[in-house]
Amino acid sequence: MTDRKHFTVQEANHALPALRKVMALLQDRMKWLASNKPAITYLIREFRIPQDTPVPANYFRALVQVKEALGEVETLGCQLKDIQMGLVDFPSRLFGKEVLLCWRLGEENIGFYHDLESGYAGRQPLPERDGEGGDPGSEDSEH
Repeated sequence: MTDRKHFTVQEANHALPALRKVMALLQDRMKWLASNKPAITYLIREFRIPQDTPVPANYFRALVQVKEALGEVETLGCQLKDIQMGLVDFPSRLFGKEVLLCWRLGEENIGFYHDLESGYAGRQPLPERDGEGGDPGSEDSEH
C-alpha cells in the first residue's frame, strides 16, 4: 500500500473550484486537439513511414497545456478517470475501508463514492451525516 493522500468529503469539496477550471481547460484543449490534428505525411507512403516533421506550434502549445493540466490534477492528489465526462475520483476511507469519492464536472459537490473495483457504474450516494459520526470519508467514519 502506498502513502497516498486520503481525502475527507470536505477536503475533496475544497479542491473542486481548482479542479473545475482544470477540467474545463482539459476538455476544451482535447476537443481542439481532436479537431485540429495535423495530417500525417509520409516519407515513404507504401511502407507508411511518416515524415519526421514537428507539429504546428499552436498544436504543440495545446499539447503542453494538456500536460500541465494533467500535472495539476496529479498535484491535487485526485485521480482523473475520464476527461470527456469530467470524471475524477478522490481516494478516501469510508466504513473502515478504502473507497473512491466520485465527482463529475457539473456536480456542485462530492455526493457519491464507489469501491475500488466497481468504478463509475457502482457509484452510490454518500451516507448522510448523523449527529454521532464525523464527516463521511473521514478516517473515523465507521458507522
